[in-house]
Amino acid sequence: MKISSREMVLAWLTSVAVLGGITYVIGKPRVDEWKDVVAQQQDARRKIETTQRLVAQAPQWNAKLAELRKKLPVYPPDKDVTADLGIKIDNMAKAHELRILSSDTDKESLKGDMYELAANCKWEGTLDALVRFLFDLQNEDAILDVSQLTVSPNEKKALRGGFTVYCSYSRVASGKESRKPEPKAPEK
Repeated sequence: MKISSREMVLAWLTSVAVLGGITYVIGKPRVDEWKDVVAQQQDARRKIETTQRLVAQAPQWNAKLAELRKKLPVYPPDKDVTADLGIKIDNMAKAHELRILSSDTDKESLKGDMYELAANCKWEGTLDALVRFLFDLQNEDAILDVSQLTVSPNEKKALRGGFTVYCSYSRVASGKESRKPEPKAPEK
């Protein structure tokens, strides 16, 4: 049996096509895996760079944290802070002609080595009074923070709503002296 040159070329092309198909079937999953590995490596490099930047910033953040901790009021372990928080909120609200209709204080919770107390308040007043009140709360640095603010119109051309004020503070051992923040004079 003699193989013509035409049959030889066809056999050669068929074997190349079969080899190409087998290579594709076997190699495609490997190429996809390789692409996934390269993408994971790039993602890992980005995460490492981000982590290194954050670690390099640790002294700055620790300094800011220490500065904010100095501003926190310190209470003895047996002192109930609920009354102080209520008085502070009432005084700030009265200074801006915002009426606190009711106030309900949650139980204090320990967050790391600091404590947090939440007061849920219902209020009534004008938009101007609310904005000034919230501005004063914002100026309290890390001590007071407002969340869950609701506002709705009232039939008396006033606004009514609610908010939750979170108060942060720390406790000191009974033998140490306690430090309270200086009350700010109301500004108008």
